[in-house]
Amino acid sequence: MKVTFVYVASESLAIEYLSSCLKAAGHKTHLSFDPGLFDDKQYLCTPFLARMFDAKAKVVDDIISSAPDLVAFSVGTDNYIWALHIARAVKERREELPIIFGGIHATAVPERVLQNDGIDMVCVGEGEEAIVELVNSLEKGQKDCRIENIWFKCNGKIIKNPPRNLIADLDTLPLPDKSLFEKHILMRNGKYMLMTSRGCPYTCTYCYNDVLKHFYIGKGKFVRQRTVGNVLNELVAMKEQYYYTSVAFMDDLFLVNPRWFKEFIAEYKKAINVPYSCMTTTNVIDQDIGVLLKDSGCTRLQFGIQTMSIPSRNNVLRRSFEHSEDIERALQICDRLGISYSIDHLFGIPGEGEKDYKLTAEFFSLTNADRICCYALFYYPKTSITESAKQKGILSDDDIEHIENGQGRLYIYGSSLKGEELELFKSMRKFYALAPLMPKSIRKFVARKDLYAYFRFVPRWTAILSEIIASLKSGHPRGNDYIKYYFYHIARWMTGA
Repeated sequence: MKVTFVYVASESLAIEYLSSCLKAAGHKTHLSFDPGLFDDKQYLCTPFLARMFDAKAKVVDDIISSAPDLVAFSVGTDNYIWALHIARAVKERREELPIIFGGIHATAVPERVLQNDGIDMVCVGEGEEAIVELVNSLEKGQKDCRIENIWFKCNGKIIKNPPRNLIADLDTLPLPDKSLFEKHILMRNGKYMLMTSRGCPYTCTYCYNDVLKHFYIGKGKFVRQRTVGNVLNELVAMKEQYYYTSVAFMDDLFLVNPRWFKEFIAEYKKAINVPYSCMTTTNVIDQDIGVLLKDSGCTRLQFGIQTMSIPSRNNVLRRSFEHSEDIERALQICDRLGISYSIDHLFGIPGEGEKDYKLTAEFFSLTNADRICCYALFYYPKTSITESAKQKGILSDDDIEHIENGQGRLYIYGSSLKGEELELFKSMRKFYALAPLMPKSIRKFVARKDLYAYFRFVPRWTAILSEIIASLKSGHPRGNDYIKYYFYHIARWMTGA
C-alpha cells in the first residue's frame, strides 16, 4: 500500500515518524510538498507574491500522479484552511481516494474537521501505531472502523474511537524518515532537526500541550524521554548520511531532565561535536547548566518568556514556574558565557494593556537578545485560555466557530488584536525587528520615552530586511535557514523544477 503525505513550507518530524513506521511495516510513502512561498504560515504573507508563486495546483497534480491508496495531512490551526483546499481539490479528481487528517488541530476538534465533505477520517493524538493498523486493514480490502485514535465517517455517522495509551518507550520507534523531505529542505551540510522527548511538564494555558494533556488523562506518562544511546544512534547515523553542520533539538523543553542532559551532553561532545540550539525555560538555567551548554556547543537558546507582568504570567498564562529573578539570572548567564538567545513577547494576553506591553518591552529591549519574536495571542481550539475567554465573554460563539474552522488571522499578523492594540503591536514588532541593529543606548531611549508608536511609519519590508541583516550578522541558524530556503525554492520555481 502507498500513503502520500501532504505538507507545506517546512519539515515535519511527525510525518517523518509516520513514514518510517509505515515503511517498517512494508508499505510505501510519498510526500507532496508545497513550498508556501510568501504564504508560509510562519512568517511571511505577501498576497501578491503568494499568488505568483502559488503551488497548490501543482501539489494536487503530484498527489494524483503518486497513485496513493491513502492521502494523509498533518494539520495545525495555521495550515488547516490550506489543507482543506488541497483535500477538496483531490476529491474533485478522485472521489474514491480516502483522506485522513491528523495533527493538533484535528486532535482538538475532530468532529468539526469531519464535517467537511472531503475528509473521511481523523487521527487524534499520536498516530504511529494507528496509521499502520489503518493501512494494514485497507490492504486487506476491509477498512477496520474500530481502530483506536481514529475517528471514521461511516454511512453518514461518525465513529468516535477512544485514544490508545501513549507510546511509553520512544526507543521502540524507528528513526524518522528524513528521505521524505530531502529534495524540499536543505539537509545536507546544513541543520539536522530532531526530538529527544515528547511532552512538556508544564500546562501553559495558550499551548497545544494543554489540549494534549487533557486528551491523554489516564493514558500513560505524558513526558517521555528517549535513552541517550538511542538519540546518539540517530545522530551518528544521520551525520554519515547528511553531513550536517548543526543540530536543532525541537523538544518542548530540552532541559526537562537535567540528569539525562548531563549524561547525554558528555557523549554528544565526543561523538557529534557540532553546534546546536534548543528551546528551554529560564528557571532551569543556572551557572553549572550554562557552562555545560557552552562547553558542549550550544550556540543558541530560545526562551518563551512572553511577558514581564507577574499577574499575567502567573494567573493568565499559568507560567508561575518562571520568576522574574529566573529570567534575569538566565539571561545574565547567557551573556557572560556568550550563548546567543531569542525571546518571545506575546501580545493580547487578557487583562494586559499598554502599560504591561511597555513594561515588557522596556526589559526586553535592554537585553542582549539577538531576536525578540513578537507574536499576538492566537486562541487555539480547546486550550484553557480559549475556554476561559469564552466564559468571560471575550470570545463569542461565532468567534469560537471561526477559530475551530481555522479562519483566524496568523499570530504574526495580529491574530485577535483590534484597534489601538493592533496598531501598537505592529509598531512594536517593527521596533523589535530593528532593535538588534541599534545601539543599546538608542533602544533604551526609545523604551524610556515610549517612542514605539513612531515605528508604525517604518515600511514592513524595511523591518523584514533588518531581520535578515540581523540574522546574517548574528549567525542565527533558524533565520539563515529560512533565507536559504527561500532562495532555494525561488530558484526551483524559476527553472520549473
